[in-house]
Amino acid sequence: MHGFRTAGTLRRSPRPAPVVTLALVSACAAAILAVPTTAPAVHAAPAGVGADSRTFPAPAQRAAVHFDAPLQRAPDLLDASADDVSHGSSPAPTDDASADAVSTVDALTDPATGLGPETAAQVPDDSTQVLIASGADDDSTETRLSLWERADDVWTRTATMAGHNGGSGWREDRREGDRTSPAGVFSLSDAGGYLADPGSLLPYHRDEGLRSGAEAVYGDGYATVFDYVIAIDYNRKTGVAPTENTRPMGWDAGGKIWLHVEHGNPTRGCIALPEEDMEFLLTTLDPDRSPHITMGSEEYLAQ
Repeated sequence: MHGFRTAGTLRRSPRPAPVVTLALVSACAAAILAVPTTAPAVHAAPAGVGADSRTFPAPAQRAAVHFDAPLQRAPDLLDASADDVSHGSSPAPTDDASADAVSTVDALTDPATGLGPETAAQVPDDSTQVLIASGADDDSTETRLSLWERADDVWTRTATMAGHNGGSGWREDRREGDRTSPAGVFSLSDAGGYLADPGSLLPYHRDEGLRSGAEAVYGDGYATVFDYVIAIDYNRKTGVAPTENTRPMGWDAGGKIWLHVEHGNPTRGCIALPEEDMEFLLTTLDPDRSPHITMGSEEYLAQ
């Protein structure tokens, strides 16, 4: 069963037939840690972690090991970094009356999806799972998401949910440290987290040292942010753990853009969702269905 989500409340409905090491780093933070990992990928062969040890560049602002600095799930617990994302609140309930109803369309360019011909054309023909993440405008930090799945050439919205994106909104040509989320269409190939594999269909890379490492640097309040992670394939090598640091487009373009557990505030570039939504996506997104995410402002996606 799939779930419909509106403002954090999951509504179940049928769907059609048919992701981190102690070196964890994401665009949701400005710093990087370098320590060996503990366990390799739990999941299938394509997702093998390249090595049992990864080394990342040391952060400029700390001499010691340093984690990403996302905000806490509780709105009153903020990262110690003064330049972290601004205070915020959880997304407001959607006012789309149709969000509770099943929506079925013949093409992703249907107005119901919010995707225009240019954006829809970037989704590969073999993709039958598309996660659409949109903000009201380029400066929006609140994201509405809907999962569309195709069966027999018909697309059906099988889930809706809400979360946060970058503290500076959306940008197609984002740069390292600018706190924007990249606008575009990206594949979803690898997952991971501190928690044990919940039954992820995507290759899952577990790191049992993540929580203790996060607590050692940031305190107890930051322990659960990366319990579940799905890497968004923006400026990264695929087929490896989300923490792998290769950036094909260069360092300046930024990287480590993930879907991860919500902390109640905007991020440094990732998309944060409630834990139950992350678990739902992990157990739903199927690599055999070439899952992709289209993300950006409503105006951008409508192109």
